[in-house]
Amino acid sequence: MNKSKQQGTAFETWTRRALNKVGIGARRLAEGGTNDEGDVEAHLFEGERWVIECKATSNLNIQKILGKARRKANGAPVLLVWKRLVKVAGKKTRQPVDNERVVVVLGWDDFIRLVLNATPSVELAQPSDTEEETHD
Repeated sequence: MNKSKQQGTAFETWTRRALNKVGIGARRLAEGGTNDEGDVEAHLFEGERWVIECKATSNLNIQKILGKARRKANGAPVLLVWKRLVKVAGKKTRQPVDNERVVVVLGWDDFIRLVLNATPSVELAQPSDTEEETHD
């Protein structure tokens, strides 16, 4: 297994353990071809299944990764958990950016579901691609 793969696997394991430690039931998902749904499965809000995509990399196209994760997740809401470490002059190991070791990213629909604890059937407002931006 190459170094990048080892780091990814270790971060998936860390994510699962960290969730379990705070009482959120989570397990790593099997990797593989057409059955690959994501990296970790967690049960939130009375058992609702969420899929977590874990990335340990210095650069990431967030929208591309979220879109791919959503397609793999078979309709489950998706969280992207990202550990970004960068090289810092004078340090032997990569370091977190501004001490933010891990961040969680989610799409608009899943954010609203999370905040409102809403069911998937709730219709959510989406910003229009043609709307002009206004600054209040």
